[in-house]
Amino acid sequence: MIAKKHFTQVNGYRLAFASVGSETAPAVAFSHSLATKAEVWGYQLPLLSRHFRVVLYDIRGHGESEASGDSYSLEELANDVVKLLDHLSIARTALVGLSLGGMIGQVLALTAPERLAALVLCSTGSEANEAMKASLDLRIEAVRLKGMESQVEPTLARWFSQEFLQSAPRTTAWIADLIRTTSPDGFIGGCRALQELNVTERLKQIKVPTLLIPGEKDLAFPPSVAESIRERIDGSTLEVLRGAAHLGIVEQAHRFNEILLPFLSEHLPS
Repeated sequence: MIAKKHFTQVNGYRLAFASVGSETAPAVAFSHSLATKAEVWGYQLPLLSRHFRVVLYDIRGHGESEASGDSYSLEELANDVVKLLDHLSIARTALVGLSLGGMIGQVLALTAPERLAALVLCSTGSEANEAMKASLDLRIEAVRLKGMESQVEPTLARWFSQEFLQSAPRTTAWIADLIRTTSPDGFIGGCRALQELNVTERLKQIKVPTLLIPGEKDLAFPPSVAESIRERIDGSTLEVLRGAAHLGIVEQAHRFNEILLPFLSEHLPS
């Protein structure tokens, strides 16, 4: 728990969220990755909440948000954000999205651009190829047969560099707990959303200020993937997070914050 959770009904299920910082400050919403929850942004909260109204939420089926079955679309997940903003009377926000959260951010920018003041895409992609879809099918089957424990070790190996896994066992144990406590329905629903990702050819429609922050060592979404997104979003910028794999917001938290805050301060002036 990094902030007091509140709950609201969104699209037929109970969504957990927190709002930290002055309600009169510009808003920044954070959308996490598959198999984590809002608290994964814990390294960002103390710094960001000094300058902005920080909105954190658990994606449906994750953390304390209810699952609504085991099959979600990215459009549904993006609309969850819209409904949460409506509940909080926030007209526009910056959205910082990690992995699945970054995909939600792209769809939000395409379906409700009037709600976004800026977009930050971290360790994410814009299209699911056949290899990715097949890999997600295998992960879904493993969870159905063996539960979420089956995802802990292979996920940590993808999310962090070997150096970090060896040097920060207590930190990675925290992330392991986030993975194993994700509901199977939430995980499977998130995988189904990932499998339908296909917005590459629509990225030119995104007009909000956009920053991409890929991890240098991210095998799932390397900097080359982020570069292909940057090329399609007019005026967007890219800054590689050196020394980080997929979960750079944890592995290189201080460097990530030093990249993020100037961008948000430029596009969300107080």
